[in-house]
Amino acid sequence: MSYYNAETMSLTAKSKLYEHQGMIFKGKVDWWFYGIMILIAVILVPIIVTAFMDGMTGAAVVDLLVLGVVEGFCGLIVGRNYVRMESGGLTIVFGLIQLPIRYSEVTAISETHNMLSSLAASIDRIEIRYGKNGCVMIAVVEKQAFIAEMKKRCPDCQ
Repeated sequence: MSYYNAETMSLTAKSKLYEHQGMIFKGKVDWWFYGIMILIAVILVPIIVTAFMDGMTGAAVVDLLVLGVVEGFCGLIVGRNYVRMESGGLTIVFGLIQLPIRYSEVTAISETHNMLSSLAASIDRIEIRYGKNGCVMIAVVEKQAFIAEMKKRCPDCQ
């Protein structure tokens, strides 16, 4: 069984269609997110070097661990940042977080630049309302293609 048809083939190569996994939309990561990662390293590396040079090995090790955890967490967000659309619903993957949402629960989808905390590393976001009070904001590289696909799968959403 093949999922390929004329509509899905019009999506660019970045949104891949897998028979066993569903359609994948890559998450968008803005320059400011990378800037935060670099800024943290720029601040902590001199502190770590200075602590080692001054013989404060314990403080240097703690700072090095903090740097590793923060950069590792941010690296996971960059590496595991996508939305998978399957037959019954979508799964938002953002770092260590996986949020499944059934299409039948989606009540509204809209573009937003809301800066509230979300599962997005970009301000160019999509807001998905689901259930009674559920709301999540995501950012995908192919925003318009994602919205069009969601409207097909959730025709009753606004």
